[in-house]
Amino acid sequence: MTTRSRFISGLAGSAAIVAAPTIVRAQSRALKVGFVPSTLFAPLFVAQERGYLQAAGFTCELTPVVAGQEAFVLAAQGQLDFIAVGIAASFYNAVNRGLDVRLVASTGYQPRHGHPTALMIRQDLFESGVRSPKDLKGKKIAWIGGAGAVSSYYVARILREYGLKLSDIEGTNIANSDMEVALTKKSVDGAFLSAPFTSIFEEKKLAHIIGSVRPNISGTGIFFGPTMFKDPAVAKAVLGALRKAAAEIAGPGYYNQENLEAYTKYTKQPIDLIKKADRYDFKPDLRVDRSTVLDIQNEFVYDGFVKFAALPAERRIAVI
Repeated sequence: MTTRSRFISGLAGSAAIVAAPTIVRAQSRALKVGFVPSTLFAPLFVAQERGYLQAAGFTCELTPVVAGQEAFVLAAQGQLDFIAVGIAASFYNAVNRGLDVRLVASTGYQPRHGHPTALMIRQDLFESGVRSPKDLKGKKIAWIGGAGAVSSYYVARILREYGLKLSDIEGTNIANSDMEVALTKKSVDGAFLSAPFTSIFEEKKLAHIIGSVRPNISGTGIFFGPTMFKDPAVAKAVLGALRKAAAEIAGPGYYNQENLEAYTKYTKQPIDLIKKADRYDFKPDLRVDRSTVLDIQNEFVYDGFVKFAALPAERRIAVI
């Protein structure tokens, strides 16, 4: 029996998610984890800082990554055990090449209230009449990760509603930390940003929100690499700890002081700023947003970032 067959067999019957997640203790083990510093991945930060991963038997070393593209290769090669990143074209390309990295949980969902992730236009352009995504043809828009990053999907999805596509704008890769300089120097016309930068730039009158992603979809998540799939007990225990954290922050517990301290530790953003910024929604069971995972792949095929037909769900997603 192959390693993957043993893994799938070991997961039989575990697809049903209970309302109150429990942690399955595994043998003590050190894990290397990559993450993008964003509140999109709050369950990971809370599980680490509140001791849920430790209680499940793990010592985790968390290492920040700029974006998901490179992280998928590191996970597939076993240099990282799992990663918390946005879905990128490199994920589908890695899977298509036969690398064993799969999505096991979706993290921050776009909320029903507020706009923590939004498409913004430079303030002077907004004041001159650029008030809608339909006005962006030919404009230079920045986002983290560049072509093939999950941000490019979100931008494409916003443009789609106005009859435009990614090729109608000029996209450029700029880190969140450098966006303010780019907007101030007018080297870009706008930016696609996540919280708390959306709030910061509006307060500073650097940029104005003109478009946002529709609610209740998630383009970010937790991805396990082959080192996790070798042992179903380990995989189940890690996800149990993350679900425990997600269940805690899905409601008002998001603003618990200890949880806020966890977010600020890993995002490097002040607590007061995080409390003021629009927040993401989280599903207590960290269910995978399957329809969005497929839509992202289809968009990337359309844009030319992925050059093969849609992959079957079982190659993209693992049920734990």
